[in-house]
Amino acid sequence: MYRIYEINPNDLTESEFNNLYSINCILEHKYNFLHRLNNVNDYKNIFLSSFTNIDNQLLLIEKDSRICGILTLIKTFDWNGNEQHKLTISLCELLIDETLVSFIDEIIKNKLDKYNELSVVTYNNELQQTIEKYTHKVALRGNYYTLNKSEIDVSFLSKYIAEQEIKNSDLSIRFTDIISEDLIEAYCNLFMETMKDMTDVKEDGYVQYVITPEKQRQINESNKKRNLSHFCYMIFNSNNELVAKSNVSINNNDPRFPYQFMIGVKRPYRGRNLGKWLYASMYKRLFETVNFEKALVCHHPDNTPAINVSKWVGYKFSYLETTYNLYKH
Repeated sequence: MYRIYEINPNDLTESEFNNLYSINCILEHKYNFLHRLNNVNDYKNIFLSSFTNIDNQLLLIEKDSRICGILTLIKTFDWNGNEQHKLTISLCELLIDETLVSFIDEIIKNKLDKYNELSVVTYNNELQQTIEKYTHKVALRGNYYTLNKSEIDVSFLSKYIAEQEIKNSDLSIRFTDIISEDLIEAYCNLFMETMKDMTDVKEDGYVQYVITPEKQRQINESNKKRNLSHFCYMIFNSNNELVAKSNVSINNNDPRFPYQFMIGVKRPYRGRNLGKWLYASMYKRLFETVNFEKALVCHHPDNTPAINVSKWVGYKFSYLETTYNLYKH
């Protein structure tokens, strides 16, 4: 018989802390998540501390004194600032039986009855049939890939960069670690232009991310306060117009896991391998200047060109994450 109960981090014993951390490690192994929390103290201070907030809940599914899954329910906002309640479901079992699925179905129903709308995050389609019985839209669907630093071939990347510089003599590539005022408008324009071609937009519940010069200035300021670096390679044509870019965010307080995001090339310049040129330049620099373990990137499963570029530099598939927006009838 399954049961669910809420955890209050302030009431846990040392043994319970250790048990929860062990479960966290099991989930990391099952889903190929990044190993961000090195020990039980990290788990306490980084993960569990977020559930002292009255709006957030940490829920455990248990059967016969054995934890079968961890659910988190947090109040958050989408990219346009709309409030939402997000339920993330992580299950320890490799094989999920119908009894557990039915139990989770009841949890979802109860939360949906309470909030009227509910954002549900699942992994590797393991609850797809259950979720799709509800009135829903897919907000995000993303394949996550990781790249081990030890598997980067710098000599290959250096050779490729040199070849591209010759083949694309009408173009120039530049690096920056902040989107400066003289580049900010062109950067935002290219960001929005290339975002329209992303396969994410095909999902019914996708919320368009909007970047403006003012928002990018706020991001720049936030990055300074949080000690984040924004590595960006940009390609310019002979008229000094920005035609391609690639971005990586690095947490300088913990640089183990840089995050690659939003590579984009203007349509007239596609087919010239500029994506590979950007990646080769970026990962050569990361290898030489950042003490990282694995880089992370997320692509919509249908974004074949971006996936191919990531695989070309050495990224390997880790897991699929899907966010559904559920609506009460």
